[in-house]
Amino acid sequence: MNPRNRTSGFTIIELIVVIALLGIIATVVVPNLDNMSPRYKLRAAARTVGQTVAWARSLGGGIGNEYVLRYRLEENTVEILLPPQEDEDPNIDFDQRESLGPEILPDGVEITSILHPDGSRDEYGTVDLVLDQYGASGSHIAIITNEDDQSIGVYFQAILGTTDYIPGNDAEFPQW
Repeated sequence: MNPRNRTSGFTIIELIVVIALLGIIATVVVPNLDNMSPRYKLRAAARTVGQTVAWARSLGGGIGNEYVLRYRLEENTVEILLPPQEDEDPNIDFDQRESLGPEILPDGVEITSILHPDGSRDEYGTVDLVLDQYGASGSHIAIITNEDDQSIGVYFQAILGTTDYIPGNDAEFPQW
């Protein structure tokens, strides 16, 4: 045997096979990583709610119309209801308004309650919050909880138009 003719290493076919196998393994493992950490699902859900609230506020302030933020606590969704069209009755019922579509929270995460500035709390049903164009209404805290009983409060301050994330277990409105 002549050692000069033999080279060590992998052939291109071997490398392609290994890369293909790694790709197949990655397609099976990566989607399941979402279920590994309830804490990250909770954070993602809180960001989804916060961004939806901020979007509704910016629509109302930017266009000068009244938007409604609708929470369906049993379905774990939040959605934006559009203002009535110019040819519609301005006092049209919220159920008849057009929606931008619900944002559904991930499995294992739920909206457990909505806190209002007056101290009241909604823990079931549908909660409609009017966000007027001046920022005078709509302040609330949405408590979101995961299967490990960890929670985050999404605190929306209507007059400032800001959204903050606070520990949800003892969330309450600040008393000035």
